[in-house]
Amino acid sequence: MNWELIATGFYLGRFKYGPGTVGTLLGVPLAYLFGFKWWLVLLLGIPLYLLAVKSAEYMLELTREKDPESVVIDEIVGYFFSFLWIEPTLKMIVLAFLVFRVLDILKPFPISLFERLPKGHGVVADDV
Repeated sequence: MNWELIATGFYLGRFKYGPGTVGTLLGVPLAYLFGFKWWLVLLLGIPLYLLAVKSAEYMLELTREKDPESVVIDEIVGYFFSFLWIEPTLKMIVLAFLVFRVLDILKPFPISLFERLPKGHGVVADDV
């Protein structure tokens, strides 16, 4: 399996400016197509979380960085999970995108605590 392709969101994570924001855009179709039922978010989101952790761990070893900027699968999965309790209307898709990006950039307490988790969980959990 091409873990780098997955971790970088089909290489969108290599964007020079705002790779996290660009990567989060991949979560929009997921939310639109599958976010209308909470159980679908869980059914797809849990395996996606595990895939994100595995691919993030690969990138951690490859880059030797604590949280490589090119890894955007965490943003994709985290944004998708934001639709666990909200309906994916156009208004909510845009609002969730904006709120998600602000929280991802600022990492306020207690979100910042999740970065301390080991390996790929530390990369992914703070976005979920």
